[in-house]
Amino acid sequence: MSALVELLRRRLAPVPSLADLVAGFARSVTVGIDRTRAHEAREPGLPLVSRLRVATFFALACGVVFLPVEGSGVAAEASFALLLLYGWHAILTSFVLIASFTARGERNADRLALVLVVGHAVNLHVYVYVWPGYPGLAAGILACSLMGNSVLFGWSTRRALVLAVAFSLAFLLLGMKIAPYDVQRPDFAVASIVLLVGATTAVGSTHLLALLRASLAERERELSELSARLMSVQEEERQRLARELHDEFGQSLTAVNANLWLIERQAPEDAEALRRRAAETRRLVARTLAAMRSLSQLFRPSVLDALGLMPSLDTLLGAFGERHEIATSLAGDGLPARLPAEIETALYRITQEALTNVARHARAGRVRVGLTAMGGEVRLEIEDDGVGLVARDGAKAPGGTGLVGIRERVRALGGKLVLHGERGVRLEVRVPLPAGR
Repeated sequence: MSALVELLRRRLAPVPSLADLVAGFARSVTVGIDRTRAHEAREPGLPLVSRLRVATFFALACGVVFLPVEGSGVAAEASFALLLLYGWHAILTSFVLIASFTARGERNADRLALVLVVGHAVNLHVYVYVWPGYPGLAAGILACSLMGNSVLFGWSTRRALVLAVAFSLAFLLLGMKIAPYDVQRPDFAVASIVLLVGATTAVGSTHLLALLRASLAERERELSELSARLMSVQEEERQRLARELHDEFGQSLTAVNANLWLIERQAPEDAEALRRRAAETRRLVARTLAAMRSLSQLFRPSVLDALGLMPSLDTLLGAFGERHEIATSLAGDGLPARLPAEIETALYRITQEALTNVARHARAGRVRVGLTAMGGEVRLEIEDDGVGLVARDGAKAPGGTGLVGIRERVRALGGKLVLHGERGVRLEVRVPLPAGR
């Protein structure tokens, strides 16, 4: 019984008026605009629905410009067909434009773009069929449409290829129907060549843009991982610094304070005890100063500012070899007395990061570092006899982000990074020197 009542209520419901329909559509458009603004605020760049609206505005503008020009030169009996074609152009474009402001249209912006392009292509083929006198104009517009829309909407290579083949075949079949083999129409041949060249260019450009987008996405992923890794390393260094300050400096200074308190309270006649306390205090102060120098080296090695890159690398390799029991060697050739500060700092940090990767992943017994200046550039080579890059896949995260950091430092200097990792790893960095060096 309740189901019957509900059915009668729905059947007897008042039909919405025109004002209600207009109000509902206005609400839908408003929601679509709000959703588009929210999307633009969340993501950089122009979203697909906005690019679709740009394409529709451009198409409408072309219709407004070309209709009076063509209408003035068309015979009266053909003006009706011309108005029908331009009417279809305006209706299709207006429908896509209005639909793009609705919530459903925004969700299906890619389909609307496809409908817009295919609809205009069909209209152009009908135009050529009705007025076969100027096929080159239609072929040029089709080629421009393929190239422009493939780039504007970011289509895949497969979609661009399918549309290019479909438009070209349709145009060729249309030309064969309008101009059979016994009729000489070289303008159709030229127009077909123009369309084929434009279609090929569109597919090639789409494929190239797809490769560039993939490369850009990979670079953004690497930079995101590098940023996360840098923040993690920064936090680890802060924790280590806090631990060192608390454990090493805190204990040493506490002991120094205790000895000073005992010396202050020590009887004057007990000179031997005073000397022992003073000597122990001096040893604690010396150990504290050594720890401070070790920590300061982690942030900025003083020898790099005072003596230059080669002595700094020599000190770094010496400490690395003692800590990890790995044989190290350093060679330099043709280097000036001093390099620009930014190059010295970058090469030092690159060597630090490379040695860290060797210690963590390479299982190497020997590391060789070479630094040469030749041909207006500085070459840094770091080579180990470890397991190589292929065998390090299990430890890809730290090594990978380390290499990203090295690559970013090299790119900032306008240099080049080359990796060889078949047997061991050889890292080669080439950085151009400023003029006059």
